[in-house]
Amino acid sequence: MDQRIEGVTAYIVAGGKSSRFGRDKSLYPYEGKPLIEHVIGTLSLVFDRIVIVADESAKFAYLGLECIPDAVPAHGPIGGIYSALLHAAGPYSFISACDMPFLSAGLIRYMGTFIGTHDVIVPCVNEFYEPLHAFYSRACIDPLCSAIEENRRQIIRIFPAVNVRRIPEDEIRRFTDPSHVFHNINFIEDIAGPPGGMPA
Repeated sequence: MDQRIEGVTAYIVAGGKSSRFGRDKSLYPYEGKPLIEHVIGTLSLVFDRIVIVADESAKFAYLGLECIPDAVPAHGPIGGIYSALLHAAGPYSFISACDMPFLSAGLIRYMGTFIGTHDVIVPCVNEFYEPLHAFYSRACIDPLCSAIEENRRQIIRIFPAVNVRRIPEDEIRRFTDPSHVFHNINFIEDIAGPPGGMPA
């Protein structure tokens, strides 16, 4: 199924320092290509437009995608999300990390069915949210701005101020294995992937 989500731009937050990884993980090779290309490959099945949020745009030029700088540098992922929403032309954006090579197009499409009824559409597994695999509406801009001004960098801190659709584990399992899809790369050892290998 090649169902696309119209009018929504996908943003890849790639401006982190990768301090735990020890080098730039967005371009680190995995299964023959950089991690960010795995992310782009899945997102391109769902979205017509993909934008990278990162200050060092030159290193991503070969991808042929638009790259925008952080509007609030050195604020981590919350700054990247805020920057994306400020840039977005439409009412909703999908936000992804650059180091999640096992994304599921089916899950993202399912999450997209809740666009228009909630401000944040976000998976939650074992009571942990996945805010870098979520849809955000422009209604989140002001709460994000307030959180940044108050130096509250946990993205979930804005959730009480907006309407959140939590995607629980049983719904995620209809499309993919929760232990795989949100596996991100923080350390070199994580390159081996989650237990059991890559999901089908």
